[in-house]
Amino acid sequence: MTGSKFGLHACREQNNAKYHYMVLSAGLIFKDKSNSTRLERPEYRVSSCASSLNLKHVNLLMQVSVFYQLVVRMDRAEVVIAKDVSVKRRTLEALKLLGGMDRVVGRGDAVLIKPNLVDGAPFETGEVVQLGVAEALVEEAFRAGASEVMIGETPTVKKKTETMKAYEQLATRLGAKFLDLYQYPFVEVELKDPVHFDKVRLSKVLLDCDVFINVPTLKTHGRCGITVAVKNMYGLISKEDKQLYHKMDRVEEAIIDLYQARRADLTVVDGTYTTIHLGPRPLEDFKETFRLDLTLAGFDPIAIDTVGAKILGIAPETLRYLKWGEEKGLGTRNLSKIKILGTPIEEAYVKKAVDAVEFTNARLKNIRILNYDACTGCLGVPMLALGFDERTLRGKIVLVIGPHANAEKVKKDTKGEGTVILCGSCAAPTFYNELRGTFISGCPPAVEDLRRKLEELSAISSK
Repeated sequence: MTGSKFGLHACREQNNAKYHYMVLSAGLIFKDKSNSTRLERPEYRVSSCASSLNLKHVNLLMQVSVFYQLVVRMDRAEVVIAKDVSVKRRTLEALKLLGGMDRVVGRGDAVLIKPNLVDGAPFETGEVVQLGVAEALVEEAFRAGASEVMIGETPTVKKKTETMKAYEQLATRLGAKFLDLYQYPFVEVELKDPVHFDKVRLSKVLLDCDVFINVPTLKTHGRCGITVAVKNMYGLISKEDKQLYHKMDRVEEAIIDLYQARRADLTVVDGTYTTIHLGPRPLEDFKETFRLDLTLAGFDPIAIDTVGAKILGIAPETLRYLKWGEEKGLGTRNLSKIKILGTPIEEAYVKKAVDAVEFTNARLKNIRILNYDACTGCLGVPMLALGFDERTLRGKIVLVIGPHANAEKVKKDTKGEGTVILCGSCAAPTFYNELRGTFISGCPPAVEDLRRKLEELSAISSK
């Protein structure tokens, strides 16, 4: 079976059983097998998918034309939360609650499993997906009839780590392939309705596979707020594009556009641990890591990330990319429209995970960030602060972000100490909030503007 660039699965014949696939905005939903019709995932609106298929596929789809222009919606998206100390057992339980691997994998399919293996970090950091998750998914994919199962990642470290070696050994033992996706081409995909990028490049392995299983971890993130389902797409692009999006400060825009170019057929989140992702660091620096023993699973990436944010103690409404993803039809961030299967969110929550502002404040003495419900657009502020050598600072600096800042709160939280810099449009001084301080305009505030302003104020020695 050959999949198109956009995951539109064509018709195939296997053992005289004919499968007709119609893929909607979030992946596989309709399966017609041996003249029996079964609606698999009626979450999203059917779009005109015939343009992406050849003529014989169009003819086959027209046999079910009653569904072709139909609008079908579920009242609520489904997100599974499974809790268990056994990684493999809870992964299998999550799949069971979701309806089984057979919902997305059929006989003869080529399956790509993309775990988050960032920095090849040790498993106990919480940065990478535990082996038991991958083991369960590979075994279940083969059981469902996959002809080929690949585990793919774009490694962010040159030297092969023990974690990467463990994944190679796992793949070999299970009859799968472990792929360094940097060794394969990246293919340009055009988008009709992007957030920002009308063209993106994705791994050819991803675009050629029949089934894409997205396997992120459950973490907070320095720039995107959290890194779960949608952010995991970053591991499917080239080094040059990763650097470009970071340099442009358009990572949130990029991950939504990347997800629009190729949407996962299934997402399984490893929440064994949680931590904050800020880039490579020594094991002893992972002071924020703690155990959750969770697995999340579903088909709606926006719903999964919304639920993930709640479990991490992060307000979903502050994550810009969730709003953009909902607007582009990738899913829902409305908790009232999300049905939780398994463990309730309240039981899955352990404690608030450390976010970028808290991480920065815990490590710096002369810079303090006051966050009054800022969105992810302002997360460049703590990242800039982390980049400074505190020995160059002249006195204490207070950086204020967020729409709910006011003079009374700032005075209480600073005890009147430090040079106050109001960052971004939400923290602009007004008659009502009575804020006082140097104002950096913009939404989001440009990091370089803040840097220059700090230098102008002689808060930092110019290099």
